[in-house]
Amino acid sequence: MKLTPLPTPDSENENHESSTPHLYEYEAGAPNWRRALKDLRSGWARRKLWMDMASRTFKNKYRGAIFGAFWLTITTAMTATGLGLLYGHLFGRPLAVHLPYVTSAIVVWAMISGLANGGCQTFVGNSHVFKEFPLPLSLFSYRLIYDQLILFAYRSIILVLILIIFSAQLKLTALLAIPGLMLIMWIGFWASMGLGVLNARFRDFGQLISAGMTFMFFLTPIFWLPERLGDYAFYINFNPFYHFIELVRGPILNHEGLLLHFQVAGGIALLAPAIGWFIYSRFSHRLPYWC
Repeated sequence: MKLTPLPTPDSENENHESSTPHLYEYEAGAPNWRRALKDLRSGWARRKLWMDMASRTFKNKYRGAIFGAFWLTITTAMTATGLGLLYGHLFGRPLAVHLPYVTSAIVVWAMISGLANGGCQTFVGNSHVFKEFPLPLSLFSYRLIYDQLILFAYRSIILVLILIIFSAQLKLTALLAIPGLMLIMWIGFWASMGLGVLNARFRDFGQLISAGMTFMFFLTPIFWLPERLGDYAFYINFNPFYHFIELVRGPILNHEGLLLHFQVAGGIALLAPAIGWFIYSRFSHRLPYWC
């Protein structure tokens, strides 16, 4: 839509001198998808900014602590060791087998949970920033992914140590954990854009996701084995979080059925952008009013 400014007393004489009026682009008249695409490009172009924002927030969080950010590693070690010892004994599995199984799942689940819960707060938690500064809204989704990648790096230190201590035999297929991790981050990025918009409009949505993630933690084979379900073990394949965890744990621990996990995750990776893009492009322009 093109708008022509109304003449003012000071500008009437100037309008007589120039027969060509000044035209202004009315940004709100642009299609939703075009405005959202521009926002995505602008957010990626400012990657130095959101990487610096994530790094500074991470450093400030652990400033003054003796162990600093390595508390993440220590906490992960304590959680994995407790679950590994207890359920390894209950299931009659050697510690050298069950502890890597639990640790790898805990590390991946922490990222998945962080992307889901953090995704709900993507815009609500940063409204004080984009209301004051003209920043692309997608910048905060990019920042979330980078932030979770930093957290994953610190948590995975304990996984590497456990694999070394128990002399885990890694095969060439262990490299598949890298594209598996990238798939999780890809899905998490688009999920954060959709979840962020929905939670900005309906604030109970974030609470629902948080409660749902806690519920799914116990339904997902993180510290227990799928075969323990007996005849019902097949139904675990309908749990997408099981496939997400196996994208990383499976290649590292030489599990079978990797093709199925990548197929399911690949299908979700195609569906997530469609849903996330639709929600974001349709309603993102209302975020300043909802937040």
